[in-house]
Formats: sequence, C-alpha cells, structure tokens
Amino acid sequence: MPLTRFSRSALSAIFWSQWAYWCALAMAVWAYFVLPGGSVRTALILTPVMPGVLVFAVCYWLYRSCDEYIRLRTLQAATFTACVVALLCLVYFLLELVGLPKLSMMWVHVVGWSVFNAQMLWLVLQAR
Repeated sequence: MPLTRFSRSALSAIFWSQWAYWCALAMAVWAYFVLPGGSVRTALILTPVMPGVLVFAVCYWLYRSCDEYIRLRTLQAATFTACVVALLCLVYFLLELVGLPKLSMMWVHVVGWSVFNAQMLWLVLQAR
C-alpha cells in the first residue's frame, strides 16, 4: 500500500477548525454554568454552531480531495461512530427506564465527536 501524506494546509485546517470548535464549546459550557439566563447566555451557548459548520466544511473539503483509501476509512469511521452512539443511546435509554437520571444530549455529542476524532487522528498518524 503506498504511503499517503496529508498536506500542511490540510493538517492546519483540521487543527484550527477543531481548535475553534473546542474553544467555542468551552465558552458555551462556561456561559451555561456561570452567566445568568438571558440573551447573552443564549448567544454564547449557540456559539459552537458556526465552528461546528466549519468542521463539517473542512471534513467535506478533505473528503473530496482524498484518494479512495482515505475516503473509505473516513466512511468507516463515520459508520463506526454512528454504531457506537446508537448502541450507547439504546443502552442508556434502557437504563433510564430502570431509574438512572436523564442524560444530557451534550454527553452524547461529546462521545460521538470524541470517537470520530480519535479515529481520524489515528488515520492521520498512520498516513505519516
């Protein structure tokens, strides 16, 4: 199998879009716990939407510019992530019926992104 290398611009786009997203998410969590209810708090909580769109745009740009191997691995990572999130949602749904507290969708979101990002990081490190 030939060695596939990611360009510097691709790695930079991944890093900076993820950095913007995680900083905005940290700011939203801070606003949720610290600021009183109101329009400023709502705006800060919704801030991660735009960097999230940026992450999807970078993923699409990279997906379109990659060869078939990377495309296949990306689709496999997305499929595996969807299966993990679906399984965990099913299990926790049943655990809620037995009395565990309701789970915030924030945790589902964080687990989903973490599983996908870990797989993409492994793919990038393998390609080096």
